[in-house]
Amino acid sequence: MTPEQELKVLISDWRQQVDRLPIWSAGEERLHALMSAVLGIKAGAARNAELPWDILLDFLISWHFKHPIGNDPCRDEDVLSAVTSAIAAVRLEPLAAALRAQAYRVRKTGGTKFRVSYKWDMGLEVADAYLERQAVPAPLEEATEIELEWASMQSHGRLNAFLPPEDVINATMERTCRAVQAWRDAQQDPPLSDETDLGEGLSVGVMAQVLAALMAMAELGEMAHSARGRGTTLQHSTEEAIVEWLGRLCNDLPHELATQAVHRLMAGRGKSLRTSLLIPNSGLITVLPLVMFPRAIDAIVLRTAASDPARYGPIGKRQGERAKVWGKWLAGIPGVKVAEGAKVLSPGGRTEGDLDVVAIDPASRKGLILEIKWPIDALTISETSKMDQTIMLASTQLGRVRSSLKSGDTQANLPSGWPSFDEIDWSWGVGMPQQLTPQPLPEPAMFATSFRYVSQLGPLNSLSELIHVLKHPIVPELDRHYRIGNITIPIQQRYSARIEVLECKEGNWSPRIHT
Repeated sequence: MTPEQELKVLISDWRQQVDRLPIWSAGEERLHALMSAVLGIKAGAARNAELPWDILLDFLISWHFKHPIGNDPCRDEDVLSAVTSAIAAVRLEPLAAALRAQAYRVRKTGGTKFRVSYKWDMGLEVADAYLERQAVPAPLEEATEIELEWASMQSHGRLNAFLPPEDVINATMERTCRAVQAWRDAQQDPPLSDETDLGEGLSVGVMAQVLAALMAMAELGEMAHSARGRGTTLQHSTEEAIVEWLGRLCNDLPHELATQAVHRLMAGRGKSLRTSLLIPNSGLITVLPLVMFPRAIDAIVLRTAASDPARYGPIGKRQGERAKVWGKWLAGIPGVKVAEGAKVLSPGGRTEGDLDVVAIDPASRKGLILEIKWPIDALTISETSKMDQTIMLASTQLGRVRSSLKSGDTQANLPSGWPSFDEIDWSWGVGMPQQLTPQPLPEPAMFATSFRYVSQLGPLNSLSELIHVLKHPIVPELDRHYRIGNITIPIQQRYSARIEVLECKEGNWSPRIHT
């Protein structure tokens, strides 16, 4: 067994230990105990301030729904053991995902010690991190005087049934609506229109307004209840009360649509807290603190809609429509002609496939062919891993088309007046909306890039200049923009792994060519 295989087995054994934790024999009260324990730690332990609390809760809530409800009492020591396992998962699950992607080189430095180091140049991964950081919008505006005055008069009791007056609710809703719009605008890819249909009468605009209303509910709930730090208060309500709240704040949203929106946002087995913001809890619904709400609004509304296979087809088609931004962007480069969906034909004229985006510069005889994929943005570790798989599969798909064109088994049906296919010096690549990958593609002489990356290059002088950057990407410099640090994590008490981690420095970085 290789060191990498051994490490994978240890992580698999650790997962089995999590499944056997005593907490999963407890009754349904365990969910509230787990959430309260995490927020209690957050409130009282400043040294843990850097823990990703939303991810920590995501693990615990996912584990809760994975295991059937038991009959045993919920003991404090069992709750603590589960929380400790979730803290370990914050490190172990990303490690497991990276091992599946073969991103690490693993060796043993002792009988129980592993050394885990990067296998590839991680410059593109760091570029992605910087671009992601720049896309993060400003936090929610501070509460207005009228909201603060109302909050100061609340009892802050544990079971305070608050009902803010109209002017307070409106002030909070205005703030959260502006925040939702800002978070949507911060995305580099084309935003979805408010009219985008999500099925069953819901649209992107309606769901964005629903999220703003839930944010307002969480914000006012914490202001009414919390006597400790922000982001530490759970709010509980009935489904009917939440539906009524949504109808009140969302332009008289019909009862049936408000109910449908609540059900789409409800957590459950196989659903991540990153998109399922409402947690069914012993007959009530728990709303997490506002600071734990994800900010990828369009991704949330798309994923909650696409969770039903019956609704995914139309959503996937609309995602494909968003990919047309590539053609428009390439057409803005001087001297470039662009074709989209050019057919690949057999000698008999049968369609064998198509080329998503073809760009040429007739003067230089340079050409670029991109296989475009536009999946819904990744919000979880597993979704990020699937993005890498999407890139690899797209590379293989484009490689087959390239081989058939080069061999003469097929021919590209390019627009009239263009040079023939054989007259062009072609470059080939995969285009994603946001994610870059440091992983080498399975096809030789092929690259992967993202629209978020190329849109940050600034004005380009020619297609040749773009192709050069795509083949030789501009990335952050090691020791100038980032460093490779190390962390050591325990595994099953006896073992430990010393793992390389990327540490981006403060400040901004941009791949802009001409400054």
